[in-house]
Amino acid sequence: MRKNLISLAAAATIAWAPGCLFGAPQASTLAQLLVEESYTPLTLKRAGNQFYVSCKLNGRSASLIVDTGAGQTVISSAMLRSLRLPLTKGEENVYGMMGLAGKNIKAGEIKDFQVGPYQAGVHPVSAWDFSYFGSALRGSSMDGLLGIDFLNRHQAIIDCFRMHLFLKSPSAPSASATLSAGLRAGGCTEIPMKPVSHGGLTVPARINGRSGYLVVDTGAAHTLLSQNAIAGLNMRLASPVSFGKLGAPDVGNHMIIIQMAHFTTMEISNFSVPPQWVAVADLPYSKSGETDNVFFGYLGQDLLACYVGIIDCGALKLFLRFDPVIDAARRRKG
Repeated sequence: MRKNLISLAAAATIAWAPGCLFGAPQASTLAQLLVEESYTPLTLKRAGNQFYVSCKLNGRSASLIVDTGAGQTVISSAMLRSLRLPLTKGEENVYGMMGLAGKNIKAGEIKDFQVGPYQAGVHPVSAWDFSYFGSALRGSSMDGLLGIDFLNRHQAIIDCFRMHLFLKSPSAPSASATLSAGLRAGGCTEIPMKPVSHGGLTVPARINGRSGYLVVDTGAAHTLLSQNAIAGLNMRLASPVSFGKLGAPDVGNHMIIIQMAHFTTMEISNFSVPPQWVAVADLPYSKSGETDNVFFGYLGQDLLACYVGIIDCGALKLFLRFDPVIDAARRRKG
């Protein structure tokens, strides 16, 4: 099995070339290396600014959002009823962006969990009502969330820019050291992630000089900061004429009222994010990051894709890279 670190260094100019920015995905050296390391590659589908993967649950087709912000894999109650899956009262809770959404929700076990061609075998799931999410995904059906429990167990690698997911058997040797060395050689910044009590993943951050942490959330279409956390940081709020106020539901069907704010400096560990507008909402206060730092909010798919995010769910590492061409396209789009 070839393990060529030069291939990942070349990925900085091949896989992330400007010509691929809005065009059809092409074979990348990153994908080739992971396939050689016995990963199963999957191309994700887009719904708005979120991505999902086609699955089969006990033989029934399902679409699941790939969600590193979900502590456990959650399937719609309607889907589980259609599978006649026995459910018992569980001990797990469901969390949304607005905090606790449900306690001790029902749980069951999928005997034949398949993600694309990848055979995952038996996996536990929780039940939840996602009926209100149809319109949020522009009419696409959404049957649940593929959570960090599954992604960590199956050594998932998520390429947020190219919308690729790679899965590997839990019993197979880890390729994280090879991946890390190659991505660093290709100009990526490696950022350690820490799990929080409800199963999400956090990264250290500084915004306008204040230290805190962000939850890495591929299930969030947009980065969303806490209104409380940024108070006093001299962030410029958009006037209603410029952006107005928007509303969006979280997994608990709580309505989030969103405004826009502009930060001057943001560092995610040692990676600098250029000044820009981000969404802000009145999120619950939280100290669940096992740190005394401030809970800033959620690092969503918009910034993860823009800065060529690659998430190693098995080794709990996030890789970010600044590409001037991609950033210029972001600024032109506003």
